[in-house]
Amino acid sequence: RCASYLDANGLAQLGRASARFGIPQDGQRRSLANEAAHQQLWESTTDEERRCLPKHEDESDVGLCRALESLRRPLCFDELAGNGFGPQENPASVTYTGVGRWSTAVSG
Repeated sequence: RCASYLDANGLAQLGRASARFGIPQDGQRRSLANEAAHQQLWESTTDEERRCLPKHEDESDVGLCRALESLRRPLCFDELAGNGFGPQENPASVTYTGVGRWSTAVSG
């Protein structure tokens, strides 16, 4: 029950802390941490959000919760490398004013 209050990072740490929480027990399909993540996903996501989540065969529900949290965060460019960037009023918008030099903006 307490696991339902954890975010994706907390669930991942819970699963790593003990095999009892991180590995499925006898007769269960999911570990306790993964079951809590699974319930959070189905109770808190829209159909559109579910369609945007990665579809990997070996993806855990905790991993999907992490991806969901990432999708819900506002886009922003955390690092700007190079020359020629103009002032940023909005962290989701970068203006390049240079000519002929390399520059890059990194998000995430």
